[in-house]
This record gives sequence, C-alpha cells and structure tokens, in this order.
Amino acid sequence: MWQKRTPLKRKPNQKRNNSLADPWSLVHYAVGMLLGWTMAPIAALVAMVAWEPFEILVLSPVLARVGIDFGYESWRNSVSDTFFDAAGIFVGYYLFTALATPPFHLF
Repeated sequence: MWQKRTPLKRKPNQKRNNSLADPWSLVHYAVGMLLGWTMAPIAALVAMVAWEPFEILVLSPVLARVGIDFGYESWRNSVSDTFFDAAGIFVGYYLFTALATPPFHLF
C-alpha cells in the first residue's frame, strides 16, 4: 500500500544538481556563519572551498557505489555553494563576533 521512500537513492539517468541555489545553499550559509564566528576567516574559507572538490570527487563516487545520492552536483552548483560559504563566513566573522565572543576559537 505505502511505498518506502528512499530520497538518497539516485534515480536512473538522474542529472547532476546544476542549480545556483537550492536547500543545501542555506546549509552552506549557516555553516559558513558558524565557522566564520569560530575561526579566522581565511582558515574557514580554505576549509569550505576544499570541501567542494572532496564532495564531488571523493564522497559522491564512493557513496554512489552503495546507492546513496550525496554530492551529485555540477561544478556550477559547487561554485555557487562557495559563494554562500563566503557570505556566511563574512556574516559570522564581522557580525557575530561583534555581537558576542565565540565560546571557542579553532584556528
């Protein structure tokens, strides 16, 4: 009667995510704010920029072998994610640190 939903499973002939903004953009922005608040902005940006090729070139193929659709995105989407990362880092570093001292500082 009810079909089991498997949202992480890639459908046959599914295209890579090529959109400039998607729900993951909010995640990138929020994580950017957190890292910008708790890290030096350059270190945060390096970490978040390094994540994108790792996601596309390593995680996506490995997880695809077991049928999990994660990081199946185009370079266009990856670059737009980097802009959301940078915007979040900017807000985290300049706004959040002005409002409150972070509870810890990573780098």
